[in-house]
Amino acid sequence: MFQLGGTIVFQRPLNEVIAGGAIAAGQWRDVFQPFTGVGAPAGTFDGVILQDNSGANQAAIHIDDVVLEAGGPPPGPVSVSINLAGARRAIDPLIYGVNFGSDAQHADLHYPTRRWGGNSTSRYNWQFDVHNTANDYFFQNIVDGNGVNLPNDSSANAFIVATKLQGGEALMTIPTLGWVPKDLRQKLWGFSQQTYGAQTLDECRFYAPNPPVWCSADAGNGECVNGPNCQGGMIVGNNPLDTSKAAPASYAGDWVTHLRARHGTAAQGGVKFFALDNEAMLWNSTHRDVHPQPASYDEVWTRGRDRALAIKAIEPGAKIFGPVSWGWCDYWTSASDAALGNCFDGPDRVAHAGLPFVEWYLQRVCAETGPGGVRLVDYLDLHYYPQGANIAGLDNDVGSGEQADVQARRLRSLRELYDPGYASESWIGQTAYPNPNLLRRARAAIDARCPGTKLALTEYKWGPDNGVTSAIAQAELLAIFGREGVDYATRWVAPDVGTLSEHAFRMFLDYDGALSRVTGDSVPATSSLPDSLGAYAVDRIGGPLFVLLFNRSPGARSVDLALAGTGAQSYSAWRLAAGGYSQVANSAPIAGASLALADLPGFSATLLVINRGASVNAIFSNGFE
Repeated sequence: MFQLGGTIVFQRPLNEVIAGGAIAAGQWRDVFQPFTGVGAPAGTFDGVILQDNSGANQAAIHIDDVVLEAGGPPPGPVSVSINLAGARRAIDPLIYGVNFGSDAQHADLHYPTRRWGGNSTSRYNWQFDVHNTANDYFFQNIVDGNGVNLPNDSSANAFIVATKLQGGEALMTIPTLGWVPKDLRQKLWGFSQQTYGAQTLDECRFYAPNPPVWCSADAGNGECVNGPNCQGGMIVGNNPLDTSKAAPASYAGDWVTHLRARHGTAAQGGVKFFALDNEAMLWNSTHRDVHPQPASYDEVWTRGRDRALAIKAIEPGAKIFGPVSWGWCDYWTSASDAALGNCFDGPDRVAHAGLPFVEWYLQRVCAETGPGGVRLVDYLDLHYYPQGANIAGLDNDVGSGEQADVQARRLRSLRELYDPGYASESWIGQTAYPNPNLLRRARAAIDARCPGTKLALTEYKWGPDNGVTSAIAQAELLAIFGREGVDYATRWVAPDVGTLSEHAFRMFLDYDGALSRVTGDSVPATSSLPDSLGAYAVDRIGGPLFVLLFNRSPGARSVDLALAGTGAQSYSAWRLAAGGYSQVANSAPIAGASLALADLPGFSATLLVINRGASVNAIFSNGFE
């Protein structure tokens, strides 16, 4: 509360300024009260009161570092410089990809790649067009498509055709788990209550009090309280054959043979990207109805290796992604170690020379090749989601995902990808490996263990689709991927149509409404206030110089952009902010060796397309070099 002369002039409950409205015991939380924008105090006050309104006794709480920060613009503009003579790194357009997304979205933005991935693709029967929902939804076999002209017109093939139609590449997940749905176009489930006993939830109770007519009351969640098949709160001893059939390495080979016949060879425009399953170190939870035991280093490698051998025997031009990790824990060790209570170390890691799982996996990639020395894995495939309440925004809840403390932590957490000195503000920061530095760490591991392997991030998300800092984070992520040399990236999942995060992709894929793209070489860009304003530059030889500016603070910032030696003549600009995406400058002249940009809005991303008088080489116009 704020008061003036004993009179309350403004008050706000904690749940409006901090995610969850509560502070857990033993934790510190940042609380921010903005003094601008909707919900900010107005007028004059002379006191601040922190008060419990419950009327009941409360546990002790400690308050520290109460600071009033000066409002208005900073003392002077932020200086940004571009170094065209610095180290260059070619940007691969495949970093601008998504998981799934509708065909209409793809026709609009022409995503350069789309991934067919996630838990449901670990168990997909390509012949009968059936997938299994795993632990995401009652371990059910669900029928896809209309069943006409299978397998040629399966949902998987339709996905590939639609992706190719708009000039994109499809990344298809190949099951290595060892099981896929039975050869039946029929709904089945892994934990029958009639067979295995009562469970804590079933499909019909999930929709209570008004379950739909199509729900199956027998389809349990595999969790229990008691009974002969209940151990440790879980149903055990169920039969995988209730839903599934065995899928050996030859099953992968048969599918690739079909894809080659249906779409052509990889060299002739067919499918060339294949992923070795999805998040194998979580099989014992996501797919525990068929794989209850936690996976080890050796199991993940050998299952993937055998499928990779089968794939490349059929399609030598295939590019294979592995191990498709789930997050920070399985960068370091296996599910079999994590099951013992430590997801960073354990006997399985010790038995593999103490190497982190990802490093050991890379070592195997270079040591264990196929016939003729062919490499079996071409891309190191990692997943990464920022941790901490509401930061990743997987529920797409803008209300909790855009509170002031969440906004600040989300934008700081981008440093987990590239800053070796930044300790995560989540639970990761309390572990043996508090400084993720993910992209540079992974690149160093590649250089040390298996040079030449490419780097992919096939699942990530940094906030709800329609949140302003989520969208700014998404746009900056695409710039970070280019600067850090990521070779392939797909967001989980494609942002909803018309959302701010979809506009973040538009800034890179269709910035002017004519499908013009941000492509070229990443070159060094320096900001005098890097924690508040991020700066990136992309140089397209024979074309424009792109400069991307990210104002991560809630207040406006001015920028002085040094352009000496760039040949800059004029610029156009587009901006993403809370109000949406729009053009803010068109062919504005640049006089001299610098450009003054006044009042970049708080929480905004600005793209400058700087014309240097050179004609653009037409073969680069659509961004696909």
